[in-house]
Amino acid sequence: MAPISAPFPSLRWFEELVRRATADTAAIERLGISEFRLGVEVVLPDGTRPLFGLVLDGYDIDAVGPLDEASFGADVVLSGPLEAWVDMVEWIEANGPADSAHSLNGLSLAGIPFEARSSDPMASDKFYRYMGTLQEVFDAAASAAPVPAGRA
Repeated sequence: MAPISAPFPSLRWFEELVRRATADTAAIERLGISEFRLGVEVVLPDGTRPLFGLVLDGYDIDAVGPLDEASFGADVVLSGPLEAWVDMVEWIEANGPADSAHSLNGLSLAGIPFEARSSDPMASDKFYRYMGTLQEVFDAAASAAPVPAGRA
């Protein structure tokens, strides 16, 4: 369970997360097709709010950012303080898949410390519908990077 070496939050961190999450194509296919754009907003101690995106399109997952919320067109933006994001990520890296106290659902259900915001009620519903897929992506932070065949 090697931690992702890139700093959080950064595009490199999210790209590595997606690479780990999509390494097992059979697992991705078991999760099913998703059409969802999640904005991940990290509220830094100085008040700035960098935004990164996870784009789920069919069986494909892409990471983008940093980006502008209006131009990204997120279905939902999940916003929370840096320390809450880091606590979740570090817990997953150390322990494997998130428990309820460190899951996207557990951290966003009451709106504290993460707030899920959307101007579209149907898009907000999709956030909870695809919660399992989104959590699987974040749980990939616990996975060691796979070694391509023939390169061990």
